[in-house]
Amino acid sequence: MRDIGQLHQEAMDLVDRAHLARLRGQTDTAANLTRQSFEKEREAALLVSASLDFEPSRSVLLRSAASLALQCDETREAERLIGLALSGRPPDEIAEELRDLLEQVHFHRHLAIKGVSLEGNEIQLSIAGKAVGLGIAHSSEFIGRVKDLESLIYRTAERIQDRPFRDRPGPVRAAIKKQVEVYVTVPRAASLAVSIRLGRALQTQLPGMDLPRDIIDEVLNSLELFSESNLEDLRSRFPDEPYYNNFMGLAKKLAPDGESVQTVGLTTVRAGRERRVALTVPRRELPRARIPPEEGPEYAEVRGVLELADARDDREGRIEVIDDEGNRHLVRVPPGMMGDIVRPMFEYEVRVTGPRDHRGIIALDNIEPVEE
Repeated sequence: MRDIGQLHQEAMDLVDRAHLARLRGQTDTAANLTRQSFEKEREAALLVSASLDFEPSRSVLLRSAASLALQCDETREAERLIGLALSGRPPDEIAEELRDLLEQVHFHRHLAIKGVSLEGNEIQLSIAGKAVGLGIAHSSEFIGRVKDLESLIYRTAERIQDRPFRDRPGPVRAAIKKQVEVYVTVPRAASLAVSIRLGRALQTQLPGMDLPRDIIDEVLNSLELFSESNLEDLRSRFPDEPYYNNFMGLAKKLAPDGESVQTVGLTTVRAGRERRVALTVPRRELPRARIPPEEGPEYAEVRGVLELADARDDREGRIEVIDDEGNRHLVRVPPGMMGDIVRPMFEYEVRVTGPRDHRGIIALDNIEPVEE
């Protein structure tokens, strides 16, 4: 067989060079090197594809070529290479890795922009899962996430303009809506997807500024760190605690529940290429906004019906959860979470977690609806 080992080594050398170029911010160079590595690895893999007894090398090479194909947005070729690998006799462990890679292929297809052309001020939201069909989805799963993304967009607009956090519920400030308005296209079949368009004010903006584009980039940058559980870098983007608390709450509402919705994707176009952020980790497995202390207050979890606490001076900062036995649990809501996160869940059954102090008051860390 013709220099299979040499082709593979050349492909891996190109992968290393592409990684270094990416670290240096040389995105075009990194993309070209990744493409070259894919072509060499595919050539090596196809040379052994007919040799069913050449395992595990056969399936390893095909898996590697498929992974590189995905990085080059060659989803159909990745799917073909995975199918070729699984049609042979791969070891069980590698076969499972190939199936996991196939799941990534399917998700990339959900994220892809199909039949539309996105402008720089547009972002596509797509969802997939058991509650989603081709062009149809359960209304609560879809409409709720559109509203959450809209809230996240407006909050990001306020934050990057250094505006104080808007505590009270109510309409977005007129000054923000003069600069950016949110519009939604007709839903289309791609699992289920819509485009969110950020309209611009008619007045001329300052040179070098494009607020809708900047908002979309900031939303995607923050959600990417969130999806990677990189809380340290994520927290550094939020100098004000209310904005951080608000972002974490909205991001968790956007995330899949792992059952009805298994994937949530956001896609935009930059420099002629699709930029994608995928949320695949179920809400219950996502990191908390703060790591519970090893020692200190009890970290409580309470399930019950959410109500606004009465007879309190700071009504906007306290809620009550009434459990099945009629016990009332007082919960303190941190800044930034009441209007967008907590208030929409009033009179619903929820699960609340957070440290409980000596007075029995829980400091809210996470709240989610109970899904039977």
